[in-house]
Parts: sequence; C-alpha cells; structure tokens
Amino acid sequence: MKITYQMLNGTEGTRDFVSADEFVMLQMREVPALEDNFRVVKLEIEGEVVDFTGSIIDLFNKFNQAN
Repeated sequence: MKITYQMLNGTEGTRDFVSADEFVMLQMREVPALEDNFRVVKLEIEGEVVDFTGSIIDLFNKFNQAN
C-alpha cells in the first residue's frame, strides 16, 4: 500500500505500508505514522491506483471499519 499525501504547507510526500492493516496499526500509535489532517493525493494498493478522496483520518476510518 502506497499513500501519496499533501501536508498543510502544500508539500507532498509518500509513505509505503506492507498492508492496510499495518497502516491502521501504525496510525493507532501515540505518534501516528502520518498526521490525520494530511490530504490523500493518491492511494495505491498492490500496484493499482484506488479511487479515494479525503484525508488520512478518512482513510484510517475506511480501513478500520473494514476490520
């Protein structure tokens, strides 16, 4: 799973996760992997671009509800 995100200052970054489960686990830590308010620019799962619009917290909620 690869997330391309935009920070509040407009800078973009990319973060790779082994799976959606790893993303959820790392977001639940005291210091999350990514800030909740970062905007998701692009989401790729297993090399395929997935249609998603929202923030990191929206993505977290989507995958956390799936479990």
